[in-house]
Amino acid sequence: MIASFGCATIRASCHSVTRRYVEQSCVRASVDERPRRAEVRVLATKDDVPLDGYDVVALGNLCVDVLLPPAPIPEEGALKTKKMLDTIAKTAPERDSWELGGNCNFVIAAARLGLRATCAGHVGGDVYGKFLIDELAVEGVDHVELIPGDDGARVSALAETLICFVLSDGAGAHAFCSRYDLGPWPLMRDVSDVSNEAREVLRQCRAVFVNGFVFDELKPRAVKQALALAKSNGAGVFFDPGPRAFTFVDETNASRLEALNVALTNADVVLATEEELAALTGVDLNSSPESFAEAIFNYPNSAAEWVVVKRGPAGALLVTRDGHAVAVGCPEVKVGDTVGCGDSSAAAYVLGYLRARADASLDIGEALETTVTLATHVGSATAMNVGAGRNVARAETVLDLLNQGATGKTRGVSKVAASAALSVLKDAIARRLVDPVQVV
Repeated sequence: MIASFGCATIRASCHSVTRRYVEQSCVRASVDERPRRAEVRVLATKDDVPLDGYDVVALGNLCVDVLLPPAPIPEEGALKTKKMLDTIAKTAPERDSWELGGNCNFVIAAARLGLRATCAGHVGGDVYGKFLIDELAVEGVDHVELIPGDDGARVSALAETLICFVLSDGAGAHAFCSRYDLGPWPLMRDVSDVSNEAREVLRQCRAVFVNGFVFDELKPRAVKQALALAKSNGAGVFFDPGPRAFTFVDETNASRLEALNVALTNADVVLATEEELAALTGVDLNSSPESFAEAIFNYPNSAAEWVVVKRGPAGALLVTRDGHAVAVGCPEVKVGDTVGCGDSSAAAYVLGYLRARADASLDIGEALETTVTLATHVGSATAMNVGAGRNVARAETVLDLLNQGATGKTRGVSKVAASAALSVLKDAIARRLVDPVQVV
C-alpha cells in the first residue's frame, strides 16, 4: 500500500489502516479564472426560508482566506500578535488571492452533491463579506446572518468578516494568522442567542453541520440553543471537531469541557480522525477504530448514532450504535493537496444519513457501505485539486471516480457499492435540478 500525500498517488485498501494525521489547515490556492456555474435554484433572501426547508445548515465558522506572497515566515511568538495581524491586513493582496474558507468548504460540497444547503454564520459589512456571500450564491448556497442585530452593535469585532491570512515561505512551509489566534474566546462572547433568520432556517432544516471552530465564536450555551431548535424538528446534528479536538479536554478550562458536552450530547453523527478521537475520548491512539467509536457511544448522554473514523489515505470506517461497521478504501488519484477533504466528504455522510432516515425499506448494511463509498470518493475528488473553498470536489469528478469503481478499477472498493453510490449521487443532483428551492 502506498500512502503518501507528498507523492503523485494515494492507494489504499479497506483492509488496512494507516494511522496518520494530516491536520486540516486553511491554506488555499490563488484564485484563477473559473467559469461561473449556472445557478440551479431560486436563492432565498435572509428573510425567506424554502417552503419545505433546507437539507442542511452549516452553523458558524465562515471566513475568507487570503494567500500572501511568498516571504520568510515570522517566528510563532511574533506571528500570533495583534501587531502582526494589523501589519498584514494593511498590505493584504487584492481579490485574486482570496478564497472561501471554514464551513464554506462543507456547504459548497453539499450543494454540488445535490443537497439544499445554507450557512448561518457571521459575515461583516466589508468587501470580504460581500465576496463570501457573492461566491456562495454562485454555488447556489444561501447565507443568513447568525448574530442578532442588537448584539452585533455591541460587539465591535463583528464589524468585520473573519479573515485567515495564509503565509508561505515559497518552499512548502505555511503559517496562519487570524483573530482566531488572538482571542479572547469565544470571539462573540457577548452574543447570547442567534438571529431570528437563523432560528427560522434551523427550525426547518433536516440536518445541521457543526465543526469545532464554532465554539471559538460562540458560547456553548448559544450553540446548544441553536442545535435545540434544529433537533426540535427532528434534524440530525453532525459534529466534526477538526484540529480543535485537542482543546476540548483541558481540565482547567470549564468552557471547553462544556463545549464538548454540548457537542457530544447533541450530535447524531460524529466525524473525526483517529488522532482527534483519541484526544476526545482518552482511548490510546493504537487502539482499534471501533474502540474510539465505542467510547463516543459511551460518553454520558451521548446522542451519537454513527461514528465516522476518518483514516486519510486508508479511507474511512463507519460504526453505528447498533453494531454495524463498514470500512471502505479510497480511489487512487493524483493528489494536489488534502485540504478540505474531510469537510467535503462530510457532505456525503449528510446525504447518506438523510437517505437512510427517509427510507426504512433500505438494507442498512448496504446503505452504510454506499454512504462511505460516496464519501471516500468525494474526499479523493477534493484531493485532486489544490486548496479548498471553490476547489472542493465537483460532482462530475466524483461521478467519474465512481464510474471507475463501478467497473472494478478501484482497489479496496466494491463494484456494487460504487455503482449504488453513483446512483444515489445522480438521483440527488437530478432532484435538485428539477425541484429547485422555492421560497415564500
